[in-house]
Amino acid sequence: GLFMLPGHTLYIKSLYKRILVEASYFFDDRTRLFIQTRTKKSFRNYRDCQDLERIKYKIKEARKRLHRLERANRGNQKDALKVLEEAYGRTGKTRHALLYPYLHCYGPLDGVQPTPLVPHVPRTAPPPPLCPALRVLVTHHLNKRLEPILPEPQFKPLHPGRKANLLWRYRSMLLSRIQLPLPFEILVEIESKAGASVTHPLAAAVRGTGGPIWAFYQCLKHDMVMSHLDPHVKLPPPLSSQLRRTQPLTSSPYSTHTPLLIEPMEPLLKEPVEYDARKRKRLYRKLLRQIPLITKFEPNELWKQGMQYQVSASFWVPKAVNEILKDIPTQQVIDSTIKKKRK
Repeated sequence: GLFMLPGHTLYIKSLYKRILVEASYFFDDRTRLFIQTRTKKSFRNYRDCQDLERIKYKIKEARKRLHRLERANRGNQKDALKVLEEAYGRTGKTRHALLYPYLHCYGPLDGVQPTPLVPHVPRTAPPPPLCPALRVLVTHHLNKRLEPILPEPQFKPLHPGRKANLLWRYRSMLLSRIQLPLPFEILVEIESKAGASVTHPLAAAVRGTGGPIWAFYQCLKHDMVMSHLDPHVKLPPPLSSQLRRTQPLTSSPYSTHTPLLIEPMEPLLKEPVEYDARKRKRLYRKLLRQIPLITKFEPNELWKQGMQYQVSASFWVPKAVNEILKDIPTQQVIDSTIKKKRK
């Protein structure tokens, strides 16, 4: 636009390249594809935007994510875990995409919507019932009740409009906090990255539990937010160490920060570091801690009557000390074992 500052175009190009380059350094292949796809889509959507305040806000968000990615690539495991959480649907738009099929793609067989609490006033209709899989996740993983405890006024009944508002507010709270299982194929992949062998008796691949198969998300095939979780997608390789060129981001034309009078002797941005196998396994195991495992089901079985869903956790989740101590045998067993060895 005409109101843009002279260095606007050069800065946007520099920011775009820096994000893509930093994404190519990250150790996880699906996260690399997620960042690259989302960056290209976001920059394309705002290419013709004329709202200066909106552009400034988007630049700020892009810089924040770039700096988080830079810290993750330079050994900050806390930021690396946050990047993994966003790519695998613990936060952000991927989480909404994981939730979408449960609510909108496969309706109940009867398809009857709840009747309004006040006749002929549609906005007083309570929220529709949740599918059995979401109900189990709410009660067993989120540890919340399905319906709120409504207040009871002393001298008059609860107004139907307020009752509907309270029901919808509680439903929104549940959907904003619930954690969704990943596609079964992706969960098996994460467990293998966390150190599980495919033939291990406690692995999700052997037990047949984890989440819905990838066909459950076919209603989102045109949504680029979930394309990186497709088991059959071509994943980008990491950038070769010979091709790495770390160039700093150019100064923003909208920045109010005064430049330094004395330039630092050391470069402001260090070279990326390689995560060894041990650190990668620890990060994947911390990620598994937030992913619930649910009985594997087909797309047409979401509202099937009689389906018994069980929620569990991966056996490669880091355990607390009190959970580890449960596996220690009692003193009686230890004494009897020592006596047998002495004999």
